Amino acid sequence: MLWARTVNRHGARTALLVAGVLLSVSACSSAEPATKTTKSPVCPSSLPAPSFKVSLAQTFLNIYNASSTDGLASRAASELTWRGAHVLSTGNDPNPDDRPEPKAAEIRYGKNGKQVALNLATQVQNAVLYQDDRTNPTVDLILGDGFKFVPVPPPAADRVTLNVYNTTFKSGLSSTVAAELQQRGFKIAKTGNDPGGGFFPDDTAIIRYGEHGEPAARRVQLSVKGARLVKDGRKDETIDLLLGSKFQDLVPAAQATPTIEATATRPPGC
Repeated sequence: MLWARTVNRHGARTALLVAGVLLSVSACSSAEPATKTTKSPVCPSSLPAPSFKVSLAQTFLNIYNASSTDGLASRAASELTWRGAHVLSTGNDPNPDDRPEPKAAEIRYGKNGKQVALNLATQVQNAVLYQDDRTNPTVDLILGDGFKFVPVPPPAADRVTLNVYNTTFKSGLSSTVAAELQQRGFKIAKTGNDPGGGFFPDDTAIIRYGEHGEPAARRVQLSVKGARLVKDGRKDETIDLLLGSKFQDLVPAAQATPTIEATATRPPGC
């Protein structure tokens, strides 16, 4: 089988994985149907770290909704596709084993997919794993009512394209702040008064971003204490920083760094 070979180099392992997945996908339009089994516990005390890295670009999965939120599988598919995964299908959970649905998330895998599942679990909060009888390395991600992604870490400042707009009566404020942010590595696209004519007398700043701009927005927020994040309908990953009336100064550069979030060692509610 794919991962039964003794291979020391991680690169060779992942190459074998991708080849196996492509053969599986080309042989059938969706993942091999799971059959009823009781091979693995539904709720382990903790998830082990992956033995080696399997990137999302090498991950092929189905996403099934077991929550009370309509359309959650489609939204999760959009997010994981943006992150680099290959989503084969979405829909409601077929639950072939007739077990209780997960409270947060469950990742189902076969004997050739454990490392894929463990790597995917690093993207999902409080996921549990369950082994079924499939023989290909595809996996299923089952979404419960408590489903949440692990946030994507904020990108480096030099990967963020930023517009800085003034909504106050202070002349030249956007240019001054933009120059400071540029020294921190941000790519400045536009400065000036807010083209939307916004006025925010009770805010330090507003940070506007689109569907997949939230990680970049959080990077900007690190430099502007008290800034509010506001999602709009833009399709690209540019960010708007709108300076409000309560803006005084940027957070010192040495303090504007992301912190590493702790991860749960045991899924809640097991």
